[in-house]
Amino acid sequence: MKKGLTKKKRILEGFKTNGSETGIITENANIGNSEGNSRRDAIKLIAVSAASLAVPSWVSAEESRKPTLHVYPDYRWLRGLGIVPSWGARIEDAWWFYDGSLMREEVSLAKQIHANCIRLWIEYTAWIRDPEKVTANFMDAVAAIAENGMKVMPCLFNRWHDRMFDYGGTYAENLRPEWVQPLEYVMALVTPLANDERILMWDLCNEPGARDAKNEEFAWLSTVADTVRGCGVKQPITIGTMTGTNITTYAPLVDVVCGHPYKHTRAELEILISEFKEVQKQTGKPFIVNETIPGALDDLVRADVVRYYTELLSGAGFGWMGWVIREGKAISTRRDRYDRNGINNQGFHPFFTKDGKLRAGLEFLTEKPLIPAPWDRK
Repeated sequence: MKKGLTKKKRILEGFKTNGSETGIITENANIGNSEGNSRRDAIKLIAVSAASLAVPSWVSAEESRKPTLHVYPDYRWLRGLGIVPSWGARIEDAWWFYDGSLMREEVSLAKQIHANCIRLWIEYTAWIRDPEKVTANFMDAVAAIAENGMKVMPCLFNRWHDRMFDYGGTYAENLRPEWVQPLEYVMALVTPLANDERILMWDLCNEPGARDAKNEEFAWLSTVADTVRGCGVKQPITIGTMTGTNITTYAPLVDVVCGHPYKHTRAELEILISEFKEVQKQTGKPFIVNETIPGALDDLVRADVVRYYTELLSGAGFGWMGWVIREGKAISTRRDRYDRNGINNQGFHPFFTKDGKLRAGLEFLTEKPLIPAPWDRK
């Protein structure tokens, strides 16, 4: 067990607790009773205190929230993939059995289709086993992606769960007001990269389920958002929301709103894109699609879907990030454990086979994009 994990005191450097700058929050601290703040208020205090320490006194609160690195009016140039490392059946496996050479091999595949960003999933449930080692693995994965000329979009939590072959992550039962431990995880990963140009954007959570703000999940992600900003991030923040009120519920927490379209026909996708544009107009914020494209067992069927999805989403100014790079062990990355999020309810999503070959019909993606990423423009 790593140094410090057996202690009852958890050191959160620089934080103010109940108005005094102790720098320490203990497990026995008074974070909620009949005479004081509620536990939820205490959690918010941690994040708000972090934000207050990260911002000079002469900078307004509103100005301090605005990103200054990788700020773009639209994302039509965004072209990427999410990575579920092929060796992991669950998200914890990806980090407990991390292999830097295999990570480099897998992310390099995405360059064949001119990807400029990789969405990198990680989780508190993976980190808690060995914080120092998992943090080091995460930093190496960031380096691996950057070495291949792509930016990184870390995704800090996962709320998508399959009923049969679950990939792991954070569960509704975890979202208790007193659940402050994940904030330590957030700070450990975010702080060293807060002003790092390799990070395109911070995705706080994949597919939270809330469709109104009056629930524990929204309160929890509000605290996560405050904590990330408290780390002094210069990059934009997003949340990997899906459609409709799920997007608009979380829009106040983000700099860039996000959708996950998985419609099964071109006509349905066109309608959904129109809805996304209306959300963009209402929020006044840029819009991205950082996970998309229904899977299929038939390679050519999948290729046809990929073709019209990439065309329409880029044309709308949202860009696209497909799911996922390579065939592997996890749900939706193997033919015998597909999810229902695909054509004919057969969600087999990889772009590359286990042998590292581009699936048949996707050769058109190897053509040079018409619109390069901002950092690739001369």
